[in-house]
Formats: sequence, C-alpha cells, structure tokens
Amino acid sequence: MALTIRLSTDMSVAEMAPLWPDVIACLERYCRRFGTYETVSNIVRECAQGRRQLWLVFDEAGQVILTPITEIVTIDATGKKQLLLAEVGGRRLRECMPLLKEIEEWAAREHGTTECQLVGRKGWKKLLEPLGYAEAAVIWRKGL
Repeated sequence: MALTIRLSTDMSVAEMAPLWPDVIACLERYCRRFGTYETVSNIVRECAQGRRQLWLVFDEAGQVILTPITEIVTIDATGKKQLLLAEVGGRRLRECMPLLKEIEEWAAREHGTTECQLVGRKGWKKLLEPLGYAEAAVIWRKGL
C-alpha cells in the first residue's frame, strides 16, 4: 500500500475526529520551526473558515504523517489564480513529494489555477526542481 493524500473538506466529521491528534502533531512540528510566523490555532482557524485547505497524507497503516496547507490566491492586478503551498508539517516529506501532483491537479480543476508557488528555504530546491519548479525570486529580510 502506498502513501495517499486527501483533502480534509472531502471527509466527514466522523472520519476526521480520530485523526486530529496526528494532524495537530504535524502542525505543531511546523510551528515549532516557524513559531514567530504561524500558530496551530491560526492554521486550523483559517482552514475552518475556508481561507486555506488542510490536506492529510496517510502512511501505509492509515496514520496521518504530513499536513500540507494550501491557499488559492487571486492576483488582484491580473485576476490570475495561483496555488500557494503555504505550510507543511510532519514527516517523510521526501516520500510524499509525488503527491504534490494531486494537489496541483485539484487546484487547476477546481479553482482554475495556472501556477503554483512556494516560499521556502534553500533545501526545497532539491525536492522541487525534479517536479518542474524553478526558483523565481529570493526573499530578503531584516529585523527592525
């Protein structure tokens, strides 16, 4: 049995209920690394409000091992729609990368997105380039 991915909004409350401890653990793992920028409660709230999407990656035993968070963004100036890969927390990321295609296809089909964007650390390059992603910009930051 291979890794699988599901969109949480395609699941019932009864299906989701036993999964929440693993979901929260994945989100906490992300927030521990980027705690000054995001919180578990904010991620859950934005997904519950429909602003973002919570995806669940299941291992061979049916346990949630990774929680990609996406957002559909419309560029005001052009109306162009983008899939934003907002956050991802959990484990076995490298193994899960082929599942990104399912998210991309969903975004194009359901929302008419024409491109996908991720802002991430340099290490993402080796994971994303084989999937057709290219570096488009560098973010510079200064604390004030």
